[in-house]
Amino acid sequence: MFLCYKYYYVFGSFFDLYVIIKKKMENSVKLRVGFMVKEINKGLKLEILPNGSMVEVLEQNMGNARFIWNNLLGMYFNLYLLFNFHGYPLCPNIRNFNAMLKMLKQENAFLYGGESTSQQQVFRDLNKAFTKFFKEGAGYPRFKSKKNPKQSFRIQKNGNNIRITNRCIRLAKLGYVHYRTSTEYKKLLKTSKINNVTIKRENGKYYAIVNITTTVEELEKTGKSIGIDLGLKNLATLSNGQEITNLDLKREDKMIQKYQKKLSRQKYMSKNYQKTLKKYYKWTNRKNNKIQNAYHQLSKYLITQYDIIAMENLNIKGMFKNKKWAPKLQKISLYKLLNMIKYKAEWYGKTFIQVNRFYPSTKTCNTCGYKNKNITLKTRQWTCPICKTKHHRDTNAAKNILNESIKQNNLIKKE
Repeated sequence: MFLCYKYYYVFGSFFDLYVIIKKKMENSVKLRVGFMVKEINKGLKLEILPNGSMVEVLEQNMGNARFIWNNLLGMYFNLYLLFNFHGYPLCPNIRNFNAMLKMLKQENAFLYGGESTSQQQVFRDLNKAFTKFFKEGAGYPRFKSKKNPKQSFRIQKNGNNIRITNRCIRLAKLGYVHYRTSTEYKKLLKTSKINNVTIKRENGKYYAIVNITTTVEELEKTGKSIGIDLGLKNLATLSNGQEITNLDLKREDKMIQKYQKKLSRQKYMSKNYQKTLKKYYKWTNRKNNKIQNAYHQLSKYLITQYDIIAMENLNIKGMFKNKKWAPKLQKISLYKLLNMIKYKAEWYGKTFIQVNRFYPSTKTCNTCGYKNKNITLKTRQWTCPICKTKHHRDTNAAKNILNESIKQNNLIKKE
C-alpha cells in the first residue's frame, strides 16, 4: 500500500501509473515477438477552436514571430556588411542572434508581452536557414510577409507550459483551447512525450501541430520489391504493370478558380470579400485533404506490401520551369508523395532507393539492355529491335528503375 502511494506521488495519478505500466508491458511483448521497435518524432495536426480573445493573442504572437524574423534578418545583413568592410567576417550563430534579440526587445517593449520560447525559436530557425544557405546550397533566407495566408509560431515544451486533456490543450499566454482530432491521436497524445507545439493559421483555420516522441513497430518482411515511375498522365506506374491514375480534382479546381475570380473583383476585406474568402478556403481545404488522404493510403499500401521501393531522384523544382508541365505538377504534388514514402520506409524498416535522374530508364530495354535513342515524349509504346520485346513506356521505365537500384546497391532482387 505504501508503495502504491509512493508511485501515486511520483506520477500524479493512478491513471498515469497505469498508462506507464501498460506501455512498458506492450513494448516488452513486442520485443519478445521479435519485431524491432523504433523511437521516432511525429507531428500530430489538431484543429483548435479559439474564441475571439484567444484569436487576438494568437495573431499577436504570430506577428511577434514575423517581426523578430524580419528584424534579425535585416540586422544581420547590415552588421555583416559593416564587419566585412573592416575585414572581420560575421558568422551567423545562436549566440549572435540571441544578443540581437535582447537588443530588439529593449527597443520594442511590446515583445515582452509575447510567449518567450516562441521568440527564441525564431532565431534558432533563422540560424538553421543560414546554415542551409552556406553549407547545403539553399536559397538566402527571405523576409516574411503579413499578407501570407500561412502564419505560424512554435512553443517549446518547458516544464508544464503545455498540457493536453481529452478536449483541450493548454498553451502558455493562451490558456485552455478546445481542439478536434481522432481517437487514435488522443491515445498517442496521452502516452507520448511532447517536444513542442506549432500554432498555425492556414486557409482560415487554426491548427496545433504537436511534435511528439513515440515508438513504432517495424512491419513484417514480405520478400517483394517494386519500381515506381512517377508521371503526369498517370500519377505512378509500378514495375508489375499496375497504373495509379491521378485524382479527379476537376470539381475542386473549378470552384477554386470561380472564387479566385470573384475575389479579384471585390473590395479587399469588405464583408462580401470575407464571405467569398470563406468559400474559397472551404474548397482549397477540401482539395488539400483529398490529396493528403489519397497519398497517405497509397504510401502505406506500398510500404506494407514491399520491402524494397525504388524511384527516380527527380528534379521537381526544375520541372516547374516548363510552362506546360507546371500547372499539372502543381495539381498532383509529386514531392509530397515522394516524401511520405521516404519517411514511412525509414519508420517501418523498409528499403527506399532513388536512382539517378539522368539514368535513361525510358529508352533502355529491360530485357536485353538495348538503348533506343529515337524515343520522344509522344512515344507511349515501342518494340526492341534486338530482342523483339514490346514495351509500355512507363512500365518499362519502372522495371529499369528497380533493376538499376538493385544493381547499384548490390541487393538481391525480390519478386
